[in-house]
Amino acid sequence: MELLSSGTAYYLNGQSLYGLRSTPELGGAREKREVTNLLDTAHRYIAGLYRYDDLTFDFYYNSAETNPNVSAGQTAAAFAAARAVELSGASVPQKVQFPDGTYFTWSGQIATKIKRMEPDGVMEFSIISIPNTALVYGSGS
Repeated sequence: MELLSSGTAYYLNGQSLYGLRSTPELGGAREKREVTNLLDTAHRYIAGLYRYDDLTFDFYYNSAETNPNVSAGQTAAAFAAARAVELSGASVPQKVQFPDGTYFTWSGQIATKIKRMEPDGVMEFSIISIPNTALVYGSGS
């Protein structure tokens, strides 16, 4: 049965960040390496290492006001938590968990940026994850 994306969560250093609006494509593609030799009549290739693009997660920027839909620990903490990790320069564990309990995990450094704003627009920010480990797919919680 098809699933809605509602209930998808992003975890940074073990903390679920509130306000997730969109996720990037997750997974990687293997590099193609040519192994054609002089006896071949056609080009031949083998799969090389996985390459992961930077992963950009978009969030709504939230104020410190109480939000009855989430816990006090989640409200307004997303940007501050991400910015603290960015400034530390540390490579931290990250996870995206889907509504059915499946997930991707990896570690890497991050960068943050406030997105472009327009009059009467909703404030947003991005977390850009730079993976330094493989993205591992798993199931369960």
